[in-house]
Amino acid sequence: MPDIANELPHILLEASEAYIRAGGAAPPPQLHLLAEDLDVPYLGYMVCRRFYRGADAASAVADLGLLPSVLVATRIIAVWEDSDMRTAFELSGAPFATAMVILDARLDGHTLHWHPFGAGLSAPDHTGESEVVIKWGISNKYENVDLLAPFAALLQVWREFRKDDLEQTVTRLREAGYELNWARAVE
Repeated sequence: MPDIANELPHILLEASEAYIRAGGAAPPPQLHLLAEDLDVPYLGYMVCRRFYRGADAASAVADLGLLPSVLVATRIIAVWEDSDMRTAFELSGAPFATAMVILDARLDGHTLHWHPFGAGLSAPDHTGESEVVIKWGISNKYENVDLLAPFAALLQVWREFRKDDLEQTVTRLREAGYELNWARAVE
């Protein structure tokens, strides 16, 4: 079986490109959950709830750490589009560079993969239709770099393993609008 932690970033980047091409917008933040002590470590993923700009966006991202904390996940992989999130967090310095960010976090550190891109429309075809075209820049990898505060908070929430009831946690997250997708039954 291929190492899912090594394969997942490539899969997420391809899926992000497909999402952008299909709808012309960046995908919402996602968090993929792994328990490396299991034979099949991939538990599933969650998609962030809808949020308002500012404090609500920061809270929505930080709360992604609740489920992996209760599950005692040993590794998480987050993915987001950086410009969208900086705008949502109302950070200064706009315009921001567009880049898909994949954060591979372990209990003892993290690696941030930076994938810059540009997006535009193709010339219309014979029917007058255009499509979204993605041009990828040069990717970079950074070990244990400072993260945007809400993503640092996500890691802090996750690393504080909780003994909360799994079913109640899942219910609260779903009611709040998080999308949970299990690779196998864990509830």
